Amino acid sequence: MFASQYEQLAGLASDSDTHLELFGDVTALLNALEEFGHDVEEDNHHPDAISHPIVTSRYRTFALRRTPPTTATPYADSPPVLRIPYVWFIDQATGDEVAVVMLVGDKTTSGNDWYPAVVNKIDNASMVTDWERTHPDHKATIRRTR
Repeated sequence: MFASQYEQLAGLASDSDTHLELFGDVTALLNALEEFGHDVEEDNHHPDAISHPIVTSRYRTFALRRTPPTTATPYADSPPVLRIPYVWFIDQATGDEVAVVMLVGDKTTSGNDWYPAVVNKIDNASMVTDWERTHPDHKATIRRTR
């Protein structure tokens, strides 16, 4: 799902400065995740966190944050309030951790009410299952609870 959304945003980037800025911000967030891995993850109370946990997911799921501004997106101080959920998988052939970006969504109008439907889509509506089916060496990491 994310790949098609990213391609669509890339296509729109040549049409307007707004889409170009959004594409740049999304790319910067992906680059930060790729470069720093878990080091982009903070708790939900850290005001300029690049990423925060989605604690209602049963998997180790986090969301990259475009807004409010982060070190990866320092000028993103207005809507849309994009979130880019990703899930950590273990590559069972190599033992490496792999972050898989699931989708990009805008929570501008719905605020935190945006999360339940997204978590349902990731956890229960086959996004994780589909990834594991098409990547048989990958197994989603279950979120640790106390």
